[in-house]
Amino acid sequence: MNLKDSFKGRFDKDFLNRYKSELLTHTTKLTKQIKTKIIDFRIEKLSKLNKNEKIGIGIGILGIAVIGTVILMNSGTDVYKLTIAGQDAGYLSETKMVAQTLDEIKTDLSKNSDGLEITVNDSALSCKKTDLNAKEVNLLTAKELKKEILAADLCKAKAWAINVNGNNIVAAATEKEAKSILTSVISHYKTDGSQIVSSGFKEAVAVTKAAVSVADIMKPADAVNLIITGTKEPKTYTVQDGDTIWDIATANGMSPNELQVANPGFDPSKLKIGQQLNLYQTKPYVTVQIKEVVASTETIDYKTVYEPTTSLYKGEVKVKTPGVFGTKEIRTEVTQENGVTVASNELGTVVTAEPQSQITLKGTRSLATFVGTGSLSSPVSHIEVSSAFGANRGSSRHTGVDLRNPKGTPIRAADGGVVTFAAYSGSLGNVVKISHGNGLETWYAHCNSMNVSAGEKVSKGEVIAAVGMTGRATGYHLHFEVRKNGVPQNPMNYL
Repeated sequence: MNLKDSFKGRFDKDFLNRYKSELLTHTTKLTKQIKTKIIDFRIEKLSKLNKNEKIGIGIGILGIAVIGTVILMNSGTDVYKLTIAGQDAGYLSETKMVAQTLDEIKTDLSKNSDGLEITVNDSALSCKKTDLNAKEVNLLTAKELKKEILAADLCKAKAWAINVNGNNIVAAATEKEAKSILTSVISHYKTDGSQIVSSGFKEAVAVTKAAVSVADIMKPADAVNLIITGTKEPKTYTVQDGDTIWDIATANGMSPNELQVANPGFDPSKLKIGQQLNLYQTKPYVTVQIKEVVASTETIDYKTVYEPTTSLYKGEVKVKTPGVFGTKEIRTEVTQENGVTVASNELGTVVTAEPQSQITLKGTRSLATFVGTGSLSSPVSHIEVSSAFGANRGSSRHTGVDLRNPKGTPIRAADGGVVTFAAYSGSLGNVVKISHGNGLETWYAHCNSMNVSAGEKVSKGEVIAAVGMTGRATGYHLHFEVRKNGVPQNPMNYL
């Protein structure tokens, strides 16, 4: 018996006819046996029968009832073998369970897919009667039957599929929704504020109506993510303070090169806290080609104009009027594939703001000629070296000696001379420079305060500043330098 016949109710009719036939056969046979005993007796002699003969007649009648009951009980032991797509799926006691389960599956899937029409390939289902007894097998429950049918992927929905190079990738409930997914994929790679010249896909991409697996019907946002990343569950990492490319890659079982490949357009030298990084190699289903015109703004350097002044000593400079950077807008036609630039062509530049020159005063006043004793003394009373001359400082060498002292400790001139510089200077912080004549010069850096100014004459041992940690310093100390004709010397050789 096939599944189609069972759906038309033939099973119930055949079962009833078979039951009647079997019951009639057994009943007729027993009746004939009993009649041979009863026919020889007359009714008036029945009372004269002995006890054993009466019992025999009763047993015969009871036997008919028992056999009928046994037939009735055995009539529910039929077992049907279910196969799905040619594979054994289990056993059923009733074939109508299949039709009921299919109706339930269709109803549930239709509700979960916004009312789409659901079709089932019921030709892949077969249900055949076996000679097995129900007690000899494990019969499938309705829940187990539903699970088997769903696992076979026989249920399809009539939806709109996004097809790439002949393969359906994802599907949407409506054609409009499917097209919006493709639009969002293109927009993902569009540069903010750019003017699109052309856009499209490198592959053959189409939206077609098709019977697809219900699992392929996705929400638009999830579908866009799947097409772009090539995976339904992308893994990302948020850059933390102190992270390096090497640390992130190693911690996630990748090489730095693999990490960079997984993030097209990513510049490892510009790692930022809070930045999101992909931790897998992106393999998108499509290649989005975009040609767009991008406008960028760049600064224009200002010029520095020097004005001589006798109010400053030679070597001293002072900004009179700060310079102002100009700006220009550059329009570039850029061709990208999945966000990576493959070609660019500058279309033109427009100056949006002219730069304004910086006016800087340059001292012409001569320094007083003064020659020290030629013998240097310690600039601080307590000498404790925290960093020696020539110590490795990464890409450079230490050009002085660091003398650790408490904040505010007096700093004295190592010899008499003329102050050539007394101001803040980048990583040195507050620094005093003294010329002692004959090409000998001493520097005193990271000062907390300074007591002298450029052009002043100072005597040996005179307090010129106080110990601090201005500029790039990690603790209170005096950075002391000795230079001969501009070349750094080891200060310890002079003290």
